[in-house]
Amino acid sequence: MNFFSKLFSRTNKTAAPEQPIKKMEELPECKEPEQPTQVTLKTAFAEKYPNYAENILRMFEEANGCTAIWGNLTKVRLQRFVDYMGERISPNSVAQYATKLKAVLNLYSDEVNLPRGFAKVLTPKKCASTAVYLTEEELQRLIDYKPRNEREEYVRDIFVISCFGGMRHSDAIRLNESNIVGDTIQYVSVKTKIHTIVPLKPIVKEYILRRPDVEIDDTTYNRVIRRICRKCDISARVKVYRAGEEHEGEKWQYVSSHTARRTCATLLYLRGTDILTISKILGHNDIKTTQNYIKSDIRRDSEALMSYFA
Repeated sequence: MNFFSKLFSRTNKTAAPEQPIKKMEELPECKEPEQPTQVTLKTAFAEKYPNYAENILRMFEEANGCTAIWGNLTKVRLQRFVDYMGERISPNSVAQYATKLKAVLNLYSDEVNLPRGFAKVLTPKKCASTAVYLTEEELQRLIDYKPRNEREEYVRDIFVISCFGGMRHSDAIRLNESNIVGDTIQYVSVKTKIHTIVPLKPIVKEYILRRPDVEIDDTTYNRVIRRICRKCDISARVKVYRAGEEHEGEKWQYVSSHTARRTCATLLYLRGTDILTISKILGHNDIKTTQNYIKSDIRRDSEALMSYFA
């Protein structure tokens, strides 16, 4: 064996055995990283704002006629939601509720697909606004009104209860005999969870105990109370300022469920009640909020507070 033969012979003897190539199916499987489980919009809202989630998302659903889920959030629907609130609750509450929804969407903006510009839609412009209230004489006309059916009776009764109790519409519709404690109404607000005690007016007790069992949505409620006010000739010419525009018409045209709460605050103020007491009756945490509910600048008399509930 020559030199070259011996050299190649040694190399072959010392070479490591060739490893077989693994087939593709034998290679370790490469998996995509799992995506985090996406929570529902309602769950996300409830986790951040447990006291507000149900009420705010209910209004979104009523405004758009669809379920409050991530996939149904569009700029058009968010704008409808803001406009819907503007017709039913105070400007402060509109801004507060829109801000809360915006905060939830910002929190989950990396997890879900959201419409571009949603933050701008949910940042309502802060515009000066004015609203109407009923005088005591106009309120008496509502009490004297003879409803033509159970729905009108229900709407009138709830409105009067709020006028003399100062509670929100969402609280007034939940009152029953259990809320009557002695000569007071006691309840915990759906919106703020604040326990409130209000003197009980006899007509309010009567309406709570006899109130017809009727279910009605907010839009229909406002339409019915306006119709009743028109029948009661609550037609004084008024000017209101909303969303940066001035409107003029008959008072009944601008009445809504929230008018009752403003009426309570304003009439108590005109009777000489101090604003701190009014704030407690309305269940407010901040006197500045209460000031926005008082729609009269001139106090016409100084009768005692309790005469209002006599």
